[in-house]
Amino acid sequence: RMWDKNMIAGLLGSAFAPQFGHQRANNVQPTANIDVLITFDSYGVSSHPNHISLYLGARSFVQALTSESVFPSPVDLYTLTTVGIARKYSSFLDVFATLLSWKSTKDEDKAHPESLVFMNQLVGGHAFGTAWRAMTEAHKSQMVWFRYGWITLSRYMVINDLRLEKFKAQ
Repeated sequence: RMWDKNMIAGLLGSAFAPQFGHQRANNVQPTANIDVLITFDSYGVSSHPNHISLYLGARSFVQALTSESVFPSPVDLYTLTTVGIARKYSSFLDVFATLLSWKSTKDEDKAHPESLVFMNQLVGGHAFGTAWRAMTEAHKSQMVWFRYGWITLSRYMVINDLRLEKFKAQ
C-alpha cells in the first residue's frame, strides 16, 4: 500500500523547512536546514510501494520549495539508482558497471553534481560488517532466511550511486 505523498512532503517540510509558509507568503527566497535529501528513485529499488511513496513525497517537498518562485531550491534531491536484477545481486562485481555508467555523466557543476557514487569498504572499521549489522538490527522483524541471501549478494551493501533529480522551472 502506498503512503500519502502529501503527508510525507508535509513531514519533510515541518522538519527541514519550518519557515517555508512564511517565506512563501512574503516572496522571500526559501531556506531549509538541510541542503541535500537522499531517497529512493521512482522505481523504489525493488518496486516497493513504500520506497516509491518516499520518492514521491520527497519530490513533492523539494518541488514545493521552488514552485511559484524565481529562486532555486535550497535542497538538492538525490535518488538511489534502481538497477536490474542481475546487477542488483552481483555484490561487489557491480562496481565495474556502476563506475562505467558514472563516468559517462558530465558533472560540470561541482556544487551540485549530477551523480554521486559511494563505495563501502569490504574490510576494516566501518566496513561491510557495519552495514550488515545496520540491516539485521534495524530490520529484525523482517530477517527471515532469504533476507540474509539478499544482504550477502546485494550490490546496495557495497556500492550506491545517486542521481540529482531535475526540476523544471515553474
